[in-house]
Amino acid sequence: VFGQPSDPPAPAAATPIEPATDEGGIRLNFRGVPLETVLNYLSEAAGFVIVMETEVTGDVNVWSHKPLTSEEAVDLLNSILIEKGYTAIRNERILKIVKRDGAQRRDLPVITGGDPNMIPRKDDIVTQVIPVRYADALKLIEDLQPLLAETATLTANESSNALVLTDTQANIRRMAQIVRALDTSISG
Repeated sequence: VFGQPSDPPAPAAATPIEPATDEGGIRLNFRGVPLETVLNYLSEAAGFVIVMETEVTGDVNVWSHKPLTSEEAVDLLNSILIEKGYTAIRNERILKIVKRDGAQRRDLPVITGGDPNMIPRKDDIVTQVIPVRYADALKLIEDLQPLLAETATLTANESSNALVLTDTQANIRRMAQIVRALDTSISG
């Protein structure tokens, strides 16, 4: 009817902004898109085989104006997944999507070393063996435990005087910095 206010338009369904692959990489341009749609796109665009070992929920808001490599796309995906309570365990082209709180019992990469500068700031979940030189690894657990994320696990191997920590590499890097500082102060 002319001259009468009309009902407001119905909200549009969240749709992906056209994701694109360039010869130089992958662009992730999604606003309000279901996580499953992003996983489907990564499978198509980057050739990953996605194995869903849990049902995923949640929407994704991410965009990259510059193309990403496949490695960068997986790193970004893991950042998104961690925020939503999941993680991707990678085995070459296969990405297994699992709940984060059960990931520490899975086939995660095991890395040895305590130099924080050698641990990347990534959201990949790994198990890191951190050798301790001067401090008692068992006693360090008491100091470190309150600083850990709920989903992290920390144990000590008494015979090798090492810590075994499973968490994101970014969190492990932080713990390695603390261990190094405590270990160095004890040596002095």
